[in-house]
Amino acid sequence: MVNPVQLKDEGNKHFQAGEIDQAIECYTKAIKACKDKKAQAVIYRNRSACFLKKENYSGAASDASRAIDVDASDIKALYRRCQALEKLGKLDMAFKDVQRCATLEPKNKTFLETLRRLGAEIQQKLKTTFSTDSRVQNMFDILLSEEEDKEKKEKAANNLIVLAREDAGSERIFQNNGIALLMQLIETGKVEMILAAIRTLSGMCTGHRARVSDGGRLCSIMGMDNEEIALATCNLFQCVYESLSGADSRIYGKEEALVLGLRKILKVCGQVPDLPDQLAMTDNTQLIASVLLNKLYDDLRCDPERDNYRDICDEYIKSKFDPNDMDRNIHAINALSGLLQGPFDVGNILVGRQGVMEMMVALCASEREVDQLVAIEAIIHGSTKMSRASFIISNGVSLLKDIYKKTKNEKIKIRALVGLCKLGSAGGDDYSMRQFAEGSTEKLAKQCRKWLCNPSLDVRTRKWAIEGLAYLTSDADVKDDFVEDEPAMRAMFELAKSRDKTILYAVACTLVNCTNSYDKKEIIPEMVQLAKFSKQHVPEQHPKDKKDFIQRRVKRLLKAGVISALAVMVKADSSILTDQTKEMLARVFLALAEDPVDRGTIVAQGGGKALIPLAIEGTDLGKIKASHALAKIAAISKPEIAFPGERVYEVIRPLVSLLNTERDGLQNFEALRGLTNLAAMNEKLRVKILKEKALPEIENYMFEEHDQIRQAATECMCNLVCSKEVQDRYLEDGNDKLKLLVLLCSEDDEDLQIAAAGALAMLTAAQKKLSVKMTKWLEILQRLCLHDNPQVQHRGLVMVFNMLDADEELAKKLIESELLEILTYVAKKEDNPKIQAGIDAARACLSKAMDLGLIKPFKQ
Repeated sequence: MVNPVQLKDEGNKHFQAGEIDQAIECYTKAIKACKDKKAQAVIYRNRSACFLKKENYSGAASDASRAIDVDASDIKALYRRCQALEKLGKLDMAFKDVQRCATLEPKNKTFLETLRRLGAEIQQKLKTTFSTDSRVQNMFDILLSEEEDKEKKEKAANNLIVLAREDAGSERIFQNNGIALLMQLIETGKVEMILAAIRTLSGMCTGHRARVSDGGRLCSIMGMDNEEIALATCNLFQCVYESLSGADSRIYGKEEALVLGLRKILKVCGQVPDLPDQLAMTDNTQLIASVLLNKLYDDLRCDPERDNYRDICDEYIKSKFDPNDMDRNIHAINALSGLLQGPFDVGNILVGRQGVMEMMVALCASEREVDQLVAIEAIIHGSTKMSRASFIISNGVSLLKDIYKKTKNEKIKIRALVGLCKLGSAGGDDYSMRQFAEGSTEKLAKQCRKWLCNPSLDVRTRKWAIEGLAYLTSDADVKDDFVEDEPAMRAMFELAKSRDKTILYAVACTLVNCTNSYDKKEIIPEMVQLAKFSKQHVPEQHPKDKKDFIQRRVKRLLKAGVISALAVMVKADSSILTDQTKEMLARVFLALAEDPVDRGTIVAQGGGKALIPLAIEGTDLGKIKASHALAKIAAISKPEIAFPGERVYEVIRPLVSLLNTERDGLQNFEALRGLTNLAAMNEKLRVKILKEKALPEIENYMFEEHDQIRQAATECMCNLVCSKEVQDRYLEDGNDKLKLLVLLCSEDDEDLQIAAAGALAMLTAAQKKLSVKMTKWLEILQRLCLHDNPQVQHRGLVMVFNMLDADEELAKKLIESELLEILTYVAKKEDNPKIQAGIDAARACLSKAMDLGLIKPFKQ
């Protein structure tokens, strides 16, 4: 039998010799062998000391607990567990253990020192965790003070009531000895104090059974000769009853839900991670909250609802301003930044409120880093409109420049630079409206590109460099410099592929600027002269914004790999990839697809696939732009390569959406060409085109006055007539569809003739009834058979063969006409590769006539 006492003694020797692993091994064996609980507790306590040495604090706490379970006054085990719990961060539990030790040995200096140290650490932790507790206490101090003025007390009372209506706020009051303090307010006997206390208690008790206290002391005040107090107390008892019974089943209306929801979202927008007591946030949290604010605002259907929305935001921002509390001011400005990134009109109105812009500028002058960061970002978001930019130019540019020059903090420096970038681009692409001196914007852009290409900087800082470029690239000189800097472009594309998707909007803006794919106002010469005469401002185009410069920039972007970056961006989560961002990406794609030579590159790098979701979701204009880009690609690419697999069927709807009179002629034309290409692929695609109800639109465009559109529609129809459903439409009684094709064969445009004659050749081959109908237009048919263009002639001769094959009476009629002479003339021509198809068709017609016995073989 193994002796546990001997093993324990061996363990003690190893421990004293510093051989901790051997000591643990001996103690472990001793624990297994020992049957006496008290002796086993001592061994557990000894092994706890070993685990402390090994920094295995969980094991040390566990072993010490087992010893304490046997002897609650085991002072060594208690202190060892205290040490382990402190290392594990469980300060409150460690404090209890050492407090017990100090009670057992009140003169032990080690225990007293540990007790003092842990008490201080716990206080500090509580202060950090519950930093608003002091504010709650301040409110009570003001309310209970005899010296404070009435206005200050009313403000404190209202703040307390508002705080109690939110779960987090009411919990802070409750945990901060709030019930006792509220009772003190009631005992003052002052009406305003009693009302504040009762209304605060109502907020705290709503839906919280654990917070409901003894109401006996409150019953007496119901008898006071004051209607407001009586009603407030009744409401409190109602809240208490509903909390205890679970009867709180109120359904909040839309307006109440909007108020509560808006305040919570604004609270999220206002969070500053660098300050204590903030909500946990990711890089994308504020942007998502801004998108949500924008969505809520867009969903409002009338002006009164929008006014209410603005009033709630205004009230929230104003409630946070406090000249004595800089953290609250920062929260207000950050919430305003969130509005400026979401429903800009609302944010822009609030920026114009008295004191707001001054507060932003004042924060910029603060020595605290977080104040400067929040303020500069707010200035950046608030200077989108020229009216605001002009205010900041006169008040804030010098300050931003000063911060940029003096600060060594890269985070502040780059934000100050972006602020300057945005202000410098306030004139957009109007060459005459430059805000800064010649060359200044190029210098700012150069610094942005330098930061962008610096891999040692964090992603967030480099993201701000792209923000700067997004503003500055409205200047054509900056665009040209940027596309010449391939490392900078590649760095931007790599960041666009990173996990931080808040960068997408800035990247999209930069690309829209570089490709000039934004909307441009048409400048009418007569209007320019009139504007000059009336001394109005006339926008000027930069020389580098002309077509050849734009084309060169597009080529440079393609070479740097812009398509693969766009393809990744399109896959981003919808909460980040807003409809506005999608529209910008669609604009860029359309600009990149302008030159047919580049469309192969777009297809090869996944551009065709990436365009499909942009054409299906987003703004109306964005979907049109993406559909147009798809049409350009579909018109000249092999569909199975550009849109592999089942995706090819998703392309049809966007193309069909371009076939209406609201779209311009180029969009109509390229959509028709794309559908022509798809219709030639297989019957399944043709059926899909018909299901999308494209056929009536295509037929309408066959009447279009524009030659190219009419030709494209006819070519599309030429491929669609292979479908049985289309053929049936031509067979319907009383329609002139066949006549239209015949008349198109008489047009001067040879390409149009080829398309129309091709459609007739296929129709007459598929439907014998249509061959019989063709006898009405024998004169036109004869002209086709004698046409100078071999392709037109070949199609005419094929039609004759189809008619000969359709009906014997019809065949007899044809042979008796001048057609026999024409067929003989063509058939006798010498073989020639250029016209061989027509010669072979004529010979086939004569052979068919001989088979029918209408002519005899020619004998020499």
